[in-house]
Amino acid sequence: MGNRLKRISLLAVIATMFMSLMAVPSAQAATTGSVVYSNPAEPEPFYVRAVELGNGDILTTFTPRFPGNAGWVGMQPFPFYKSTDNGATWSKISEIDPNNYGLNRNQQGMTTLYVLPQQVGSLPAGTLLFATTDWDNSAPYTIHIWRSTDNGTTWQFHSNLAARGTAGTKRTWEPEFAVTSDGRLICYYSDERKQGYNQALAQEISSDGGLTWGNYSIIVGNQGDWNWRPGMPRVLKAKNGSYFMFFEMLGAAPNFAVRFKTSPDGINWGSPTDLGKVVGTGIYRASQTPEVAYIDDGTANGRFYVRGMTDVVSSANKMFTSGDNGATWTQMDAPLTVKGTNQSTPAAWSGTLLPLNSSLLLEVNTVKVGSRNEIRANVAQVDKESSIVSGGIYKLINQNNQLVLDNGGGGSPAGTKVIQWNDLGLDTQRWRLDYRNSGFFRAMNVNNGLILDNPGGATTPGTNVVLWTNNELNTQRWKFTYKGNGYYTSMNERSGLMLDNAGGGAPAGTKVIQWTANSLDTQNWKTVRTDVEVPVNQLESFNITNSFIRYQDGRGKIDGGQYNAESQWKIVGGLADPSAFSIESVSSPGHYLRHRDGKIWLEPSNNTALFKQDATWKLRTGLSSPWAASFESFNITGVFMRHRNGVLEISSISTALDQQDATFYVK
Repeated sequence: MGNRLKRISLLAVIATMFMSLMAVPSAQAATTGSVVYSNPAEPEPFYVRAVELGNGDILTTFTPRFPGNAGWVGMQPFPFYKSTDNGATWSKISEIDPNNYGLNRNQQGMTTLYVLPQQVGSLPAGTLLFATTDWDNSAPYTIHIWRSTDNGTTWQFHSNLAARGTAGTKRTWEPEFAVTSDGRLICYYSDERKQGYNQALAQEISSDGGLTWGNYSIIVGNQGDWNWRPGMPRVLKAKNGSYFMFFEMLGAAPNFAVRFKTSPDGINWGSPTDLGKVVGTGIYRASQTPEVAYIDDGTANGRFYVRGMTDVVSSANKMFTSGDNGATWTQMDAPLTVKGTNQSTPAAWSGTLLPLNSSLLLEVNTVKVGSRNEIRANVAQVDKESSIVSGGIYKLINQNNQLVLDNGGGGSPAGTKVIQWNDLGLDTQRWRLDYRNSGFFRAMNVNNGLILDNPGGATTPGTNVVLWTNNELNTQRWKFTYKGNGYYTSMNERSGLMLDNAGGGAPAGTKVIQWTANSLDTQNWKTVRTDVEVPVNQLESFNITNSFIRYQDGRGKIDGGQYNAESQWKIVGGLADPSAFSIESVSSPGHYLRHRDGKIWLEPSNNTALFKQDATWKLRTGLSSPWAASFESFNITGVFMRHRNGVLEISSISTALDQQDATFYVK
């Protein structure tokens, strides 16, 4: 258990995410969805699993607390909550108490929930399987399985899996079910029982619906490298028949990265020492405890969605997506904004991304709210690499004239006609888009809380769009259809007419109308997210593991701990050039890393041109790793920030050691 607890202590951190150069912080809170579970007596729920049932309802479960943080006492039964409205509301329908089955619930956790997609053994399609990990070394098995044939209302004990080991910690972790291409049930899990392995990813197969298990094999592991610790497997099957296993990888650079391997049948995954590919691009990557989804969106390959707990991304809102089976990855907004930590159980420790249809994605995860974690759920409309998140704050920019949808004046009363105006960055031009149902959203103006409305349910083209009090009628519901490059059309449900800028080249102040669909750019609106969360980052030396950039007595150094206050940074737009960036201290706001006399200093901005240039850096791909970053001086070309003898300086780069000293992992 020592390795696991050590890992958990590492997880109690500030979420490590990299800020986009163009991202601007907003006063509005980012999306945190609807509450599934909130309990002051249980402030650390984690490990959320959710499935869609055959009748369209959603079932979710989680572990109320981590036993290691509670002294291995006081654990509660595993609860099951159901939603009948795409995750908007939830009610508890059942629970499983391991104590009722001769087990010790204080030693249970890290569960999984699975719906059989077809008959397996004697179990019909739609049967639910629930499994727990058992850490009690006096118990003969490490994984226990229950089944339900009534959508989770009642549960029966089904079987045991993975006999208690004799080596290592004797334990297994993190079970995950799938059905192989030949119709057998398979369970993947993290295994600490094998001699010579810190941890491996393993699998066992059942030919009788999970009553008995065998055919043990290792998928990822290396007896020759004790640092290797693959874990947290999540498995999906793509439309081409290939199986994709996503997992976190500790002990191989980039450390903690989410990787994936593929299999033609769910059984054969290639060499155990093949680590597959990293989910990400450049310095951006998914990291730890992956949650994954696959949607057949009608394209040739379908699309994967992946998110980790400590991703390196451009904002805390982001996840990764791939439409080419993982060959390339891009960022897009995720349904929930999850960041921050709570004691030793961070937010977003292993949630679930769940497709509800070909364009609606649900996330159920832990979100830090105040002093505790809560289980929350939210949906996003996903369209290739773009998404509209329910509850997100957006400005809507017309493609034809680049003017912004505006409420026509701060505090405008109900009945005010909506206009277009130049982008002022004010909340009169900010709209909260809330998913209602059947693909329709409600648009609420942030300034006055009024709703974008089709007055009186008019069906006549040319009718002005107005603001009105919320009435939940279809006159206030709009369907956003993706047109590409971030642009959407918006159709009113009642009239079937499109939101239109009232004529090509319409000037600021023009009133917005509804018009018959005509495929012109006057009806295309770009949704630009404004409630962007600014990440906090740490910068780790490429060639000195666990050594981070920090400051002391005004000097930049390289011997900081990852979670020390002086090692926390925000990457902001460059003081001298917004297309570059500056590195601002979190603990000393307004202070930036700048070079002076060849050394790196942390100093407050004096607003001079020289300071701005010295404190601005150009982001370069890591000189020693494509997954890391190097920082070139803005005003001295070819000179990079690097460490030497424990302190930071700038220098030209000529040797391999120079390159390594000038390379940093963004975390």
